[in-house]
Amino acid sequence: MRSQQREATRQRIVDAALQAISESGFEVSTRSIANLANVSQGLLTYHFKSKEELWRAAADQLFAMHNQSLKAVVETCDSNDPRELRRETIRQLVRFNAEHPEFFRFMMQNGSQNNDRSRWLVDTHLRPFFKQFSELMGSGIPEDDLPHAFYVLAGAAGTIFSAPNECKRLTGITATTRNAITRHADYVADLIVP
Repeated sequence: MRSQQREATRQRIVDAALQAISESGFEVSTRSIANLANVSQGLLTYHFKSKEELWRAAADQLFAMHNQSLKAVVETCDSNDPRELRRETIRQLVRFNAEHPEFFRFMMQNGSQNNDRSRWLVDTHLRPFFKQFSELMGSGIPEDDLPHAFYVLAGAAGTIFSAPNECKRLTGITATTRNAITRHADYVADLIVP
């Protein structure tokens, strides 16, 4: 029972850290994270000895969810057509970003940095994902274009969902509706894998 409570508390802290860091960056205070998780500062430091350790746990959780989402596509895609698998993977990336707008925000908060956290994020999570993306796209995209396609996909999959209020004011579209998500997923798939 106690171990379940400890794990639930730890998970609340990681969830709060992910939300706070994706919105405010690494500079957010651990006190703010503790308040968001509804735990004491002491309990937060019991579970995480440093903000860096907490940041890494948040990144690990975010990419674990991301990778599980993509793995599900490969396991459930009923098409033997490599092009359709590529397209469905792209659609799933869009759906994942719609469900987890903190993913794009987190990446934008950290991708512009040139520090140990950014290097760790690239080496631990982004490089393996880019390799997987490159292998999946295979002959569908020329090798020289893969970096460009990767970043076009990253921006196209996440921006609309990380700025839903702006999207609504600018276009009148509520980006989080099922119809908007489906339409956006199809559009991005058409863009990357015509």
